[in-house]
Amino acid sequence: MTQLSIDTIYTAAEAAERLRLTNRGVIKLAKTYGLCSRRGRDYLFSESDVLALWEVLREPAKSPKPATVKIAPAGDWMKANFWLFPPSVSVDRREMAVLRFLSSQRGPRSCKQINRAGPRTVESFLKHGFVEERARDAEGNPMIVITDKGREQIGKADRLIKERGKHGKGSGGWDRQVKQAK
Repeated sequence: MTQLSIDTIYTAAEAAERLRLTNRGVIKLAKTYGLCSRRGRDYLFSESDVLALWEVLREPAKSPKPATVKIAPAGDWMKANFWLFPPSVSVDRREMAVLRFLSSQRGPRSCKQINRAGPRTVESFLKHGFVEERARDAEGNPMIVITDKGREQIGKADRLIKERGKHGKGSGGWDRQVKQAK
């Protein structure tokens, strides 16, 4: 049989003095949380009751506690499911088609020789380093060829297309082709 040990017992006035509250406040709080004993009109508090009341009075933390369980980084999930999202390329589907066309050409081409590629597209490609200028045509338009950086963009889109195919999905328009202008 275990023996019950009772530590120091306090009256409501003594507990209130220790917690720096009013008698009425301590009794109300203790009754709310079941942290007191009662004999007639007298409320009695053990040492553990007073400590429990102190814990009730504690202010909650303003910021959440750090997680104790390690959470798998989102990066692992993203690596496995990257095919669900557009590729991380700097071009859209139309521009990707223009890059694909340029990668299939042996010589430099001007925007006049590429369907769906105007001067702004060529400027953007030059600015990003996807193409380089080799010469100018008779009208003064730059003649461009694709660079390794442009081929990287195509490679990223191709990896996405391949992964989407493994999951039974289409290319999402990233495999469009443009033709040479007439």
